[in-house]
Amino acid sequence: MSQAETIENPNVHLVIPQWLNEAKFESLIAKDEPKAGRILTFTPVAAVPPGGNFTSVMIRVFLDLELKDGSQQRKSYVVKTTLDADKGGKAINEFRYFHKEQQMYSTYLPAFEKLYRDAGHPIKLAPKCLEIGEIEGNLYFIFEDLAIQGYLSAERTKGLDLSHMRLSLQKLAQLHAASVVYQNRHGPYPADFEHGFIKKDNIEYSLRGFNIKYPELQAGMKSWGLDESYLKKVPTSKQYGAIGLESLNVDPEDFNVLTHGDFSANNLLYKYDLNGDLQNAFLLDFQLCKWGSPAQDLLFLLTLSPEKELRIREFDNFVRIYWEYLIEYLGILKYLKPMPKLRDLHGAITKKNNTFYAFFPAINHLPTCLLPSTKESNLHSLMSKDEVGRNFRTRMYTNPAYVEVIRELYPFFCNRGLFNFEDFEEQ
Repeated sequence: MSQAETIENPNVHLVIPQWLNEAKFESLIAKDEPKAGRILTFTPVAAVPPGGNFTSVMIRVFLDLELKDGSQQRKSYVVKTTLDADKGGKAINEFRYFHKEQQMYSTYLPAFEKLYRDAGHPIKLAPKCLEIGEIEGNLYFIFEDLAIQGYLSAERTKGLDLSHMRLSLQKLAQLHAASVVYQNRHGPYPADFEHGFIKKDNIEYSLRGFNIKYPELQAGMKSWGLDESYLKKVPTSKQYGAIGLESLNVDPEDFNVLTHGDFSANNLLYKYDLNGDLQNAFLLDFQLCKWGSPAQDLLFLLTLSPEKELRIREFDNFVRIYWEYLIEYLGILKYLKPMPKLRDLHGAITKKNNTFYAFFPAINHLPTCLLPSTKESNLHSLMSKDEVGRNFRTRMYTNPAYVEVIRELYPFFCNRGLFNFEDFEEQ
């Protein structure tokens, strides 16, 4: 990027942390760009539009540099850091999401990529993390800016076509295969990886979020055009808590992996060649990884990310595509245990301990993904009890784009038994 190119800010409402300044990048630039002499300009802007990220602050930093030979160059980086405490940061910190991501980037992702290199298949899973640190109580990550290399986010309101879905499932299989081989060789992951969206000792937070959304959800469902029998398929608060806690149960007899935990098009970057054909993808956001069934990541992705025409029609086919890639990469990494069977993976899709990963994204992530960006598209508005929060949730659940999808998806999950919430009453 040249200095003449305009820097655009996709979210003018984002407040840049005061500690994120030119001085913060001086030591990084000295290591990453040894030809640099000094920083001429420092320009931080939002990295994503409103609604593109709910659990962190994402900033793109542009630095115009004067090199030692007198020429000039522009560099850019992506910074990820914590939300303000009163904007959801307190809860995020209690769930240790950033601490978990710190472990992923410092230890596990490099180890997974080494497994592939050692096997003769140098596969990159995620962007390069150049610095991890903490300042003024805020954990932060500084990443290479993949936009310079031609990586782009998918348009979240449109969904992924078949080629994008296939590549996304391939990257998921690469992550899962490496994670289970690593676990077999090195033992269980730490306690942080026993929870994701749900934390056993903080189920009250999850229940509070469900109860806040429930009035607008129930009112919105009346606009979906569903048969009365489906409208009754909504969990009580007690059932929702049981569904969440059940998601933490791991059946040791099942094939289990380190799941991504928040796997959707929002957390992938795609690269294209000059003809516009897909070349590669990188995974993003490792705050919610947990040990469990790969069915949880599959349900999450298939609920949120396919194009409307593909979501139900290709559902079983997407499971098969993922399974074929999984077998391939387990073979590359010389997995020593029996290979998972396709029939078992299909069975896992409907198991009780994976139900949460269909219902939660359907009523939490999908409506926000399909809602056009506004300044209210953030965690604070989503969880707020005031008029702004109520209006935002009403727009979410009555948005025509969401209604068009959910009126088919909700019965689909009901008919497969995933939304038989009465199954949780005895727990």
